[in-house]
Amino acid sequence: MKAHLMFTAMTPATSQAITGWLRETEKQVFQSALASLAAQRKLRPVYMARKTPAEQIAWMADQLKSKLNEAVGENLLQIWLMKGRSPMLVSFLGALGVSHDGQGGIDGEIPAQLDAAKVKAGAEALLASFPPEEVAIYLNLFQLQQQGGWPELQAVLEADPRLTFR
Repeated sequence: MKAHLMFTAMTPATSQAITGWLRETEKQVFQSALASLAAQRKLRPVYMARKTPAEQIAWMADQLKSKLNEAVGENLLQIWLMKGRSPMLVSFLGALGVSHDGQGGIDGEIPAQLDAAKVKAGAEALLASFPPEEVAIYLNLFQLQQQGGWPELQAVLEADPRLTFR
């Protein structure tokens, strides 16, 4: 599932929590993304500057639902996961047996094929520790790391109703 589809499918509370986290924690990233999204809509920077923080967060979350903003949305989700949800990434990579840096970054390459039992166990471990919607976002974004994704992960995403967006 592409990033813009994830933003469309996730609850408004989650999309605004992500963009709010970016605004509070990754200020420069947030401002750069906000300026980029505004420029694409041909909005002047002063227009965005006049919006309250809550309005900026909600506006950005809404803009990330557009296919035109796919690259920005995917980048923001990656930053949110790598910096704000690294324990989730470390847990899943560890369950898969993929070498990582302890912060969620991968050392080397992800195998072209994954062990289906490890994928299922890794997803279960995540669901036991993290909100299902966040796990769904991470696993769907992980799927984008290889062209066509991994059939073993796709099977888990399709089989577990906790991993579907409502």
